[in-house]
Formats: sequence, structure tokens, C-alpha cells
Amino acid sequence: MTKAQLDLLVLAWQDGRSEAFVLLYQFYQPKLCHFAAYLLGNSAVAEDLVQNVWLKLSRRLQRLEDPRLFASWLYKAVRWEVLDWQKSASQRRQVPLDETTEALLWYTPAEQDSGLYQAIATLAPAEQLVLLLHYFHQCELTEIALILNLPTGTVKSRLFRARQQLKQQLDGDYDEQ
Repeated sequence: MTKAQLDLLVLAWQDGRSEAFVLLYQFYQPKLCHFAAYLLGNSAVAEDLVQNVWLKLSRRLQRLEDPRLFASWLYKAVRWEVLDWQKSASQRRQVPLDETTEALLWYTPAEQDSGLYQAIATLAPAEQLVLLLHYFHQCELTEIALILNLPTGTVKSRLFRARQQLKQQLDGDYDEQ
């Protein structure tokens, strides 16, 4: 689906057309669940939190003035929902999953066997997150900046650093073979 089509669906949903919501939900739901699972390390909780976001979003939809910002608004809402959940979980003294497990949940088993998977796992979490949003969720740099509350320049530098580190690691792996 093109960005223009998505923008039209957002406008239609704001006008009260439920079929537009269904199409937006079908398009974004798997992506948002992957994103939340990456942040949380728990896909079951991630699905619940994403459902909460959709409910909150439906009540606040009229506040969105520019439909082009819908995707970044949605990802940002998921990020805040996850942060709120983590904050309340720490207050309940729940033990989070191992950091390595958390960072790698968004890969399929086939991807986990690849050298790329292992190389990405060595990146700093902030760089992994920028890589995830840019390459797996096709977010533009400006959208990532909005989602993460960072300057666009910081997003660019994290993405550049991540690419450089991946290149070095993957080149090194092939040189050894």
C-alpha cells in the first residue's frame, strides 16, 4: 500500500468509516506487534499493548491534523505504551527477559541462522532500534526521529554507525572463510 493510500485511509477513518480502520489495522498490526515485541522481549504482552494503543488511538484520532504523520504517531504511541508498561512492571518487581533475547525476538528462525542476525545482535540497542525501524518497518529518517524523540542527525549517525559495524563484521566473517 502506498503512503498516499494510507493517508486517504486515515482521513476516511477520521470521517467514521470503519472499513478504513480495518484496512489500517490489517496493514499496521503485524508491524506494530513486531516492534513492540522487539522493545519488550515478550510477544504476548506486546500484542496486548498494541491492542491498548489501537483503543487509545481510536479515541484520539480527531486530534491528528496531518494524516502523513499517522505512522510515526502510531509507532510513537506503541513506544510510550511499552515504556509505561516497563515502568509499571519494574514497580511490580518483575524480572525482565535477558537483554539478548529481547533484542532478537523480531527475527524469524531462518534469519536467526544467518550471519546478519548474529552481526545485528552485537550492535548497541539504540542502533538496533534505528535499523529495525528503517529497514524492517520502512520508516523514513524523519519518522524515526519523531518516534524516538531524537534529532534527525542523531538518527542518521546511528544508522551510519550501525551500517559501518555490520559491514566490518560481515566482511570479517567472509575473510575468515
